[in-house]
Amino acid sequence: MSHYTLRYFNIQGLCEALRLLLTASGVDWTEEYPEWPREKPNQPLGHLPVLVVSNAGGKGELVLSETLVIERYIAREYGLLPADNLAAARQEQLRDQLHDVWSTHMEYMHSTGERSAELVTKFEQDAECLVGVHVAALQRNGNNGHYFGDTLSYVDLAAYAFFTFFSNAGPRSLEAKIGLLDYTHIPEMSKLMAVVEASRSLEPYFAAEKVNGARLATRFK
Repeated sequence: MSHYTLRYFNIQGLCEALRLLLTASGVDWTEEYPEWPREKPNQPLGHLPVLVVSNAGGKGELVLSETLVIERYIAREYGLLPADNLAAARQEQLRDQLHDVWSTHMEYMHSTGERSAELVTKFEQDAECLVGVHVAALQRNGNNGHYFGDTLSYVDLAAYAFFTFFSNAGPRSLEAKIGLLDYTHIPEMSKLMAVVEASRSLEPYFAAEKVNGARLATRFK
């Protein structure tokens, strides 16, 4: 039996979808919060997140970096992505669109001047497109709270993490300025959020959240 150690910061950031995936998969996993930047040189690619996969004896077997690589490794390993390449690609393109919009937001949080204004426009256009694409996908599946079929999948969890992030991102966020990603105003997405929260496989995740409180979205105030 493998044990998984997730190295990241104690924020939502890049990792909430991965926490959901690990919990939904029912695997044995823990988190480490490396002292940063002291631990930066000790990470394979010099940044986080990192996933360490160890066997039952504690011997290191695999160390992975890059958020989407780690997510897809876990999703494929535990059946949250289909084995069929085309079916998997349909989920992955939706997940990548979520990541692209999130990345624009994070670049904006570090930007100033003319570039900041450009990113506001880009975010608004891309977020509007995203909502249309994702609502259509949920509708095609009968608006049952899943993108595909009737069980939890990779993109269900990624979307839950994405919309939760923007509901908690704070007054400096682009969403606070634009207001396109409020899932409470999107019936199809509200349904998905409710279905994910009712999933028995995620009970440990939500139980821990009740005890410890929701993580901050980012380190930005």
